[in-house]
Amino acid sequence: MSEYFFARENVGIACYVFPDEHINAVPVDSFTYPTVPVPLVIQYDSEAGCSVPDVFEMPAFSLRKSIFDTLDLNSIAGINWVNIDLVHNGNHEFVMLQVANHLKAIDRVNSDIKRYRKDDDGDEMISGIRQLRIDPKALQEVELAQRLIFIDPAWYKQVFFHKSVVEQLTKLKLTGVEFIPAEGYSDFGG
Repeated sequence: MSEYFFARENVGIACYVFPDEHINAVPVDSFTYPTVPVPLVIQYDSEAGCSVPDVFEMPAFSLRKSIFDTLDLNSIAGINWVNIDLVHNGNHEFVMLQVANHLKAIDRVNSDIKRYRKDDDGDEMISGIRQLRIDPKALQEVELAQRLIFIDPAWYKQVFFHKSVVEQLTKLKLTGVEFIPAEGYSDFGG
């Protein structure tokens, strides 16, 4: 079994967006602490009359609050969960993931990357991954408790989930996403 996974939507899910007045309320890679649930509304249905799933990926990884409350995900290092009020055929309580935990896990040498740039100040940008390889040395340098959920700072496209987190989620047979191995991942399918 792979050690890290990405979430991928696997059913027809509506496109959800924040209303304009809340557009910056829940950034993906820094923490916010709204005092009330942030509204998230339906922009359009991907399929006529699609239902509300247990989990969705866009605009960020989100999980039904009733399910979240049964899991041990709140104390994971480098992440925060924000209460969301999803408005889709009624109101639904969700929590949305914020990830400030950055780890250079992508092997920059052995991955097949279409575009890689490193600025003079050291900032990196990766796009167009044809085949992702994880750098085992980078992972070994960080305690497991510090790398259960993270983002590679050069590639914000996917959140890395450790298999122990994935196992907690998949045993519940949630609707909306499946978890695919990070090792060997391609932006171009296949």
